[in-house]
Amino acid sequence: MIKNYINVKFLEQGSFITCFTAVNSESEKVVLIVSDSMQELQTRFDLARKLDDIEGVQKLYGLQKLEIQDSALEQLEAEYPGIFSKDSHVLTGRYYVTQYNDHVRQLSLPQKLDFFRELLVLVKQVHDRGVYHMDLKPSNIMVQDGKPVLIDFGQSVTEAEVDSVLNTSAYAPKHDVYSCNVIPEKFDIYCLGNMLHEIYTGQPLGYPMTPSSRQAQKIKQTFGLFAQNIIGQMTQRIQDLRISLEYCIKHPLFVYKEETSLEKSQQILSEFVFSLYGDSYIELLDQQIEGNKQVINSSSSYSNSSYDIPQTMNLTTTNTTNSLRDLFGNITLSRINSCILSVQEESQQ
Repeated sequence: MIKNYINVKFLEQGSFITCFTAVNSESEKVVLIVSDSMQELQTRFDLARKLDDIEGVQKLYGLQKLEIQDSALEQLEAEYPGIFSKDSHVLTGRYYVTQYNDHVRQLSLPQKLDFFRELLVLVKQVHDRGVYHMDLKPSNIMVQDGKPVLIDFGQSVTEAEVDSVLNTSAYAPKHDVYSCNVIPEKFDIYCLGNMLHEIYTGQPLGYPMTPSSRQAQKIKQTFGLFAQNIIGQMTQRIQDLRISLEYCIKHPLFVYKEETSLEKSQQILSEFVFSLYGDSYIELLDQQIEGNKQVINSSSSYSNSSYDIPQTMNLTTTNTTNSLRDLFGNITLSRINSCILSVQEESQQ
């Protein structure tokens, strides 16, 4: 029962919930998520059960009716009149002391990138279960034993596509929020790209970062090509063109951490892109040479292949490299041209 808790203290007020901290009968500090909406709490509890075996997801213990007769809660009611009602229920969860920002600011840049990569892996685990957080930001990421922990799944969805999103966070893509066709996976990726930008600059992006923008050039000059490339691809304005978490996790940024020479970085990035996408692009180029020209459509969805590339793209020989540059930034294009030439030669035989 709720009356078994002591030292109940107000933590924060959300849109549909109020959070408190308390100490349970086992002397463990916990968080109490209180709401008049049973559906709100039940949704959180059901998602927690679905993700229960993922170590980096907040553990929720149980849902019950709130007993406001407890003296600790009566005191809170006196301090915050109307904070509870006869319909209030409470969801109990594990409390985490260390916040994302407090942890990250103590790390060196290579350590920050290692930690961020662990966060990417964790979010991918959640996505693989068909759950999308939809409110990724520093305040919703805690740290336990140096590992990231996701909390607050209040805005999470389990659909691959939703009609609308209610999120005014500085980390959310505003153009997605006002869209009538939101791809939850890509929404989360944008938020993560924003957080990665903050690791480098101290603040989130105010708008998508295109390769030719002043902000992108500043990132490239200050932190290198790898950082510019991955942030730009995670924060693409067009949802379909944002890269996958699998691509992010394997990105050279997290392998090399510190930038090599520009020429070497271009070579590494080019090799990496083709290790993931080369065969698919050759196949599409072959289709173009056979006369099956396709035109890029920003509203198209990704193919079901493991390469995560647009279903349609203008593959005329003269603008193929420009299309690829838009997708991947200013990478070395010698191999792209080599592939084009190779397919052309084969088609002429």
